[in-house]
Amino acid sequence: MSHIGAWSRRLRVLARVAAGLCIFAHGLWCWADPVLPTLISDHMVLQQGREIHLWGRADAGETVTVSLAGHAATTTADARRHWSVRFPALSAGGPFTLTIQGNKKIEIKDVMIGEVWIASGQSNMAFALESAEGAATEVPKADYPQIRLFTVPRKIALSPQEDTLPAGWKICTPDNAKGFSAVAYFFAREIHRKQNVPVGVVESAWPGTAIEDWVAPEALQADADLHPVLEEWKHATPEEKKFAENALPLDLEFDDFELIPAAAGSASKVLANFDEGTARISTGGLFSYSWEDAPDALFELVSPGRGAGGFAARVAGRLDGTQDSTLTAHYKLEGAAVDLTSYAGVRFWVRGNGSFRFRSKQPTVTDYDDYATPVLKASSDWQAVTVWFRDLRQDGWGVTLPFTQDALSGFTIESLTTLEYAPIPVSGLYEGMITPLLSSAFRGVLWYQGESNALKAHQYRKLLPALIGSWRDALHDKDLEFLIVQLPNHGATPDQPGESAWAELREAQLLTVQHVPKTGMAVTIDVGDPKDIHPHRKLEVGQRLALWAQGTIYKEPIEYSGPLYESMRIDGSEIRVRLTHVGSGLEVRNGGELRGFAVAGADRKFHWAEARIDGDTVVVSSRDVPSPIAVRYAWGDSPLCNLFNRDGLPASPFRTDDWPGITGQQ
Repeated sequence: MSHIGAWSRRLRVLARVAAGLCIFAHGLWCWADPVLPTLISDHMVLQQGREIHLWGRADAGETVTVSLAGHAATTTADARRHWSVRFPALSAGGPFTLTIQGNKKIEIKDVMIGEVWIASGQSNMAFALESAEGAATEVPKADYPQIRLFTVPRKIALSPQEDTLPAGWKICTPDNAKGFSAVAYFFAREIHRKQNVPVGVVESAWPGTAIEDWVAPEALQADADLHPVLEEWKHATPEEKKFAENALPLDLEFDDFELIPAAAGSASKVLANFDEGTARISTGGLFSYSWEDAPDALFELVSPGRGAGGFAARVAGRLDGTQDSTLTAHYKLEGAAVDLTSYAGVRFWVRGNGSFRFRSKQPTVTDYDDYATPVLKASSDWQAVTVWFRDLRQDGWGVTLPFTQDALSGFTIESLTTLEYAPIPVSGLYEGMITPLLSSAFRGVLWYQGESNALKAHQYRKLLPALIGSWRDALHDKDLEFLIVQLPNHGATPDQPGESAWAELREAQLLTVQHVPKTGMAVTIDVGDPKDIHPHRKLEVGQRLALWAQGTIYKEPIEYSGPLYESMRIDGSEIRVRLTHVGSGLEVRNGGELRGFAVAGADRKFHWAEARIDGDTVVVSSRDVPSPIAVRYAWGDSPLCNLFNRDGLPASPFRTDDWPGITGQQ
């Protein structure tokens, strides 16, 4: 027992030391001597061809001399302890050593000059290389010393931030690349190979987030049509607003886990009661806990447990809106699945201050859309929680899969504060995860987001240009490139032509590219998954973004886009559609008939149409519509469509009408 007590005490000490280190790291700006932001670290990449800005903090009045690649500049920290210097633009190259000399000397080694991009958005941008299709061969090959990776830690803020949470640049190795954005990695690899220059990518993404979380507040305030977005946050409770920037306490205790037999009259099977002071599970596994996602929360076994004896498992500390405190039960040590078909559910006891959620784990679910309970609240007294397997449900944002009760690997208990899943404030991620980047120079931005805004796709027509404009204004770079991933196919395949929120979101992205300068788009209507909102084919996405960059920014003589709608002409019972970016010519992918087109007459009722390629145009008609006036192509959540150019790039979904859709008035 004393051994277990010592083990528990060591865990507490380690957690507190880790938390103290975080506090120390977060407070570095307050210390004397030159101090640098996280973006200025070993292995960093600076944008070629742009003025170089280097900055930091020091004692007020402290003299700071900065040297890089044969250039030197001396400045003095102002009354607010800020210092900054600027060097003329440099050509691609390196490695260099950056030297900052103040009261102490700092050397930043292995600095490269090359192409630097921000990769932002929601889960499909954050989707890791190790989970992408072909990862088994791609990850071991991810060894590129001149590609550098930087991940911005998640942070919510209500005002601009001077720096990110602790982070640093990493050289692209298999170990460093496997958890990095797959889309951003494949893009960087293509640019590095084709341009033969160092490439740096700053990933600033957060799964499940809406675009308004990433837009500067000034841009939302400047457009009356976007004021409703601001109003939504005004309706948040005072507690929710406080939680945006301040951690809340959490204190939950769990005890006496057991399996409930399916057969009436049978005895329950004890899973874990911690009475021996261990976190072992009777099926051969154990409970585990990671402090990485919640450094200020602690897991320990505490005495007494339920019934005034033994031990209970306790998760306690503080959580903010970015953190995830998860206690995991493994039925087997090696993570193997067990057959629980003879049981009807799991029962356990809980008490404390906070909320929690039970998630059953099965090997077939790899996208975290586990079979789970709703969020439950704890009380100050011990209460029994019964989780019936038949009542567990997936949230619906991942792949819909059957519940495999004959193959379950364990469960997790997600510990939350009393606010449960508090909302992210409008502009909260712009302030927390973009403003710390604004002192640097970038070639452009890769943007993969829209799934969370699909039901407000018409509003997205304003939000996406607002985001682009606000980032360009903040970076003082009107030429900052924005390359957008158009949403892929996902959801139902329509039997008959109809309306689609996802199609309207794709249209908003296409309209942005057509009307906002220095923007581009990767069409991905062919590489999605109707049943998986997180398609695994990320290689094509990164390659197509890189193609657009190569053909426009880097001026390579290539076709860089799939066909895009340009105009239409009515010829009696037919409509002739003209497209741009036909490249080497239009083709039907994999032969057969051209699919995905529909036409409508004055009644606005669409019918599937016959379509044929005629040179650089497509001629569309339907027997059901003798006098067509409008055409749509690939207009659906997951449409059947096969128009490509001979360069292997798919045509973007489009429509020629501007009739009201389902996400707003046109």
